[in-house]
Parts: sequence; structure tokens; C-alpha cells
Amino acid sequence: MLIKDIINYLESRFPRELAEDFDQLRIGLVIGSANIEVKKVLLTLDLTYEVVEEAVKLGCNFIISHHPYLFDPLYKIDFESDKGRTIRKMFEHNISLYAMHTNLDVGCGGVNDTLAKKLFLKEINIINNEIGKGNYLRYGDIEETSLKEYALKIKDSLKLTGVKVIGDLDKKVTKAGIVGGSGAHFSDIINALNVGCDCYITGEVKLNIAQYAVVNGLSIIEVNHGIEKEVFYELQKELSKEFAIDFIVSEIDTDPGVIIK
Repeated sequence: MLIKDIINYLESRFPRELAEDFDQLRIGLVIGSANIEVKKVLLTLDLTYEVVEEAVKLGCNFIISHHPYLFDPLYKIDFESDKGRTIRKMFEHNISLYAMHTNLDVGCGGVNDTLAKKLFLKEINIINNEIGKGNYLRYGDIEETSLKEYALKIKDSLKLTGVKVIGDLDKKVTKAGIVGGSGAHFSDIINALNVGCDCYITGEVKLNIAQYAVVNGLSIIEVNHGIEKEVFYELQKELSKEFAIDFIVSEIDTDPGVIIK
């Protein structure tokens, strides 16, 4: 089986057209060749030198990442730099890299669908019931509980060391939404408010966004960007049924942020 066989399957599941315009040149086969015979596949949130080392150790010659590795142009490839030594190691071991980013975020069974399953929603909804470019939000009713109690449930469900809570901890919440990763833009907050959410789960929340949300009645539970990795445990199961090779989720935690207590 060739790399392109897996790529064709992934692009039928998470079409490139679903990706944002800024992503179009950054996703897909980023490094390597589609005509290489696949040995094993490593699934990772990000490509790092440590992830490539892990791939070599496990005998994987194909890596699938969520975040694009070459997001900004490279004008030089210095083998002493982090990116340079990473690319060199991939070349030395004939490892190819394929990236799915915003198309994996919004796609059916992608990042936000996967995360929504961990929010204790009674039913998962999408705006206009439509899978489409830019339609990241997943939301639904939850059993009425305090913001603090719900935040602690989310922390445990996502196996986090802690979460940041924005809003009145004693406030009762009944409807929650999620956008994984960096989902705290004004447009995201407005979308959550428009569908009636009183609690919103996302990452990387700026102060002015937090203030705007609270003033408008929306509490926020801020989680690690790295929770997006959850999608790969689901994708591992799916791909293992489709292809008779090993799909392995990386054990490298590429999100350096932790909350300590």
C-alpha cells in the first residue's frame, strides 16, 4: 500500500475544500512522496524533532499531523536550526509528512466533533446543521449544574491538570459549546451567544475577549490547545479498520502549557 492510498481516504473524509483559504497551501503532503510504500503511520498534533525520533524508533515512515509544519515560508534550511535538523532527519529516514488542519477541525468526525463528545452534551448540534468551511462550533444542552462543577467535569473528561474559568463559579449553566484550539475570536463568541450557549469551552482566551463574553452572559472554560490531539485516538480506530497497517498515536506531548496546583 502506498502513501497516496491513505491520503485519498483522508481527503474523502476531510476534503481540502473545508480548509480555510490561508491553509490551502499549508495542508496536504508537505514533505516526501505519495508513491512510497507505507510501513507504519504516526499520528501527531505537531511535528517536532522528538516526534520524528519517535517515528524512527517505531519504524514509521509516514507522519500525519494536525498543525501544518511549514506554516511560514522557509528561506534557509540550516541543519543546525530546529526546523533544519528535523527536516534533515526526515530526509535521512525517508519519512513523509501529511497535514490536515482546519479541514480536520470542521469535518465530520473531526476535532470539534470528537471534543464535543467529551462535554456531556445531550445532543451535538452544528450551526445550520451544516458541515462547512469556518463552521467550527459544536454545541448542545447539558444537565443544569454550576459553572465550577461543570469545569471540573471537563477537566477530568479531557484529562487536564487544570482549567481556567471565566465567569461566576456559582452560575448555573445549561447549554455549552466548544471550538478546540484557538477558538476565542469575537466571531466565535458571537456564534456561541447566537445559539444560546451560556458556557463556552476553548483555548487561548485574550482578556478583552473574556470581558466581552462575561458582560454578554457567556462563561468560558479555557483549556489547553493540545486537547485537539483527542481526534487522533478516534482516527486511529477508523484507519485501522480501513488499512492493514499500524497507526500509532504519538506519545510526545507537543503542548508545553500545563496548569499546576
